Amino acid sequence: MRLTLHAAFLLTLSLLPTPSFPTSTSSPSSSLPSFSLRWTSLRVSNILHPSSYTLGPGHMLGILGPSGSGKSTLLTALAGILPSNLEYSGDVIMLKTSGPKDNRTDTSQNLKVDDIAYLSQSDDFFNMLTVRETLGIESAFLNSEVEMRQEMLVNSLSLNTVLDRPIGSRSLGSSSPGLSGGERRRLSCALEMLSSPLLILSDEPTTGLDSSQAHKVVKKLKEVAVSNRIPSVVTLHAPRGSVYNVLTDVLLLAPGGEPVYIGPAKEACAYFNKLGFKCRKDGNVAEFLIDLVSVDVEEEEIMKKDLERIDILTEAFRKREALATQNPPPPTKTIRTPWPRLPVHRRIGVLIKRSFKQNVRDSTVNGLRLGACCLLSFIFSNIFGENMAGKPNAKSVADRTALLSYAVINMSMMALMKTLDLFGREKPVVTRERMKNHYGGTEYLVAKMIAEVPMDCSFSVAFAYLLKKFTNLNISLGRLTSTLAVTTVVTDLLGFAVGSIAPDGDTALAAGTPIMIIYMVLGIINPAGASGDSESKLPLLLRMLKQASPIRWAIESLCCGEFRGMKLARCAGRPSMGALGLVKTGDQVLEALGLGEKDWIHGIKTLGIVGLVEFGVASFAQFVTQPASRAGNRGKGSPTKTTTTSISQLNENETRQPIKATPKLNL
Repeated sequence: MRLTLHAAFLLTLSLLPTPSFPTSTSSPSSSLPSFSLRWTSLRVSNILHPSSYTLGPGHMLGILGPSGSGKSTLLTALAGILPSNLEYSGDVIMLKTSGPKDNRTDTSQNLKVDDIAYLSQSDDFFNMLTVRETLGIESAFLNSEVEMRQEMLVNSLSLNTVLDRPIGSRSLGSSSPGLSGGERRRLSCALEMLSSPLLILSDEPTTGLDSSQAHKVVKKLKEVAVSNRIPSVVTLHAPRGSVYNVLTDVLLLAPGGEPVYIGPAKEACAYFNKLGFKCRKDGNVAEFLIDLVSVDVEEEEIMKKDLERIDILTEAFRKREALATQNPPPPTKTIRTPWPRLPVHRRIGVLIKRSFKQNVRDSTVNGLRLGACCLLSFIFSNIFGENMAGKPNAKSVADRTALLSYAVINMSMMALMKTLDLFGREKPVVTRERMKNHYGGTEYLVAKMIAEVPMDCSFSVAFAYLLKKFTNLNISLGRLTSTLAVTTVVTDLLGFAVGSIAPDGDTALAAGTPIMIIYMVLGIINPAGASGDSESKLPLLLRMLKQASPIRWAIESLCCGEFRGMKLARCAGRPSMGALGLVKTGDQVLEALGLGEKDWIHGIKTLGIVGLVEFGVASFAQFVTQPASRAGNRGKGSPTKTTTTSISQLNENETRQPIKATPKLNL
């Protein structure tokens, strides 16, 4: 499967034209531009120690090291997609060399999100969309120039036969299994390649492949880098000699993220030979390098020697780096290129369309939700409907209150669980797209709410209609339906808030259930009466949670709509009912329940306020947890040209502090 992905990935790269490249080299005084990657003092606190290097056009850098040495961390740092909770600093620059052969000039170019092809090891999609729709949505977030490239991608990746097939699930027995594993991986490749990259980053492309396949994949990566005059970076766990020989450059990391060598691959043996560590030329150089920085933790004496050896290597590397900084690279010119972004209304429109299709096409889940509404309305009517038949009396007060309470709880739980489940499944895709700066978190929430509210409210309407039909509820169908619909929307927003705060879907589901139980316990009305008397006795935190409980306000609103103005027959012969057995009107019931001065519209308004607060919390959480964008922020404004000092001069004149989010782009 990996071979299928990377072979397709590399084939596509070789077929695609690099942006801004001239289409002809007929003029003898000009040549194609080339691109280099330069990073300086790039570090990640507690994970990766500083390293600096310039990777030339057509060069392939292999990041080697034992497990836990920070290989993937360095790769993601170069892409600018490290988690926001990590502190890291340094400069990352993409250099463009262009002009006549006898007068080549270097400029540092903005490394936009579209300039990076980052191939990870996971496939995440909206499973109800087709391949065509998935590619179309990605294209919509870019620009009109990718339409022809999309057609080329479909043909080169052999996706033309599955364009209209839903991505789907490959579960056993499914009538529509969707894409195969290889097709899903090729689709991942296509999404990355819609914008022609200037930098290729690949995370362990040889894992799971035999030596022959691994060699072919890495060799093809090298050929693509050479033909397009762009740099390529790969992380490798335990490469064979044939794979190592393809690399032009090597970065060797020791445990703890300590770099011990960075430079040409062919010079690695000579470097370590000078330090007293002999490398056999006829042996596997990669294996020798990894053994140099590996630690045997099973035997104390061997571990001590290993650590001493690594200390020698790291100290030698630091001295070498100190000498290198005495010869800084020449100054470059900086060109800032603006990247057009879709207007906000178009971004939201694309998201609404996708969310609506994803929601409507999930026929299994929608059918189960509709079936649950029908079944529960039937069960509730049989449990609570007996005492509600005929003329209203005091005997039915408890049943009416309980029925309305369970109706609210039912719709709230269904809405919350659905929202948290969808939020968790969509989060990897949304995170990837937000890394590309396709849209913001609030835009995603707005689009999701607009797309999903109609479907969710339709289930509330069905449940309310059946409940009203099967029971003798006094509240009007309009008020019953609107209250349950508003409750569903507010609970959806609660799911947005929990899902935005939680790091993943499993955590969101684990947190959502106890939150809903707390809201349920604090929101249920005691049918015995005077439920509001105990509120002042609650601790401050519980009082605040009770005020924020959508279940409370929905139940109060329904009770006001049910009992306000109702005439009741007394049940004085039933002492177990207490004071409620003596009431004659619904207004007296509301007094006994602590709702004497409230009405139906008050509960609806308060529900709306709770929903707005939840949406605000969700938006704030989306802002705080904004994933690091690939290569930082895009250029803004008009193109400008400025002269910048060299990186080493910047380091001498400024004191750099570790920063959060993306590394500073010295462009």
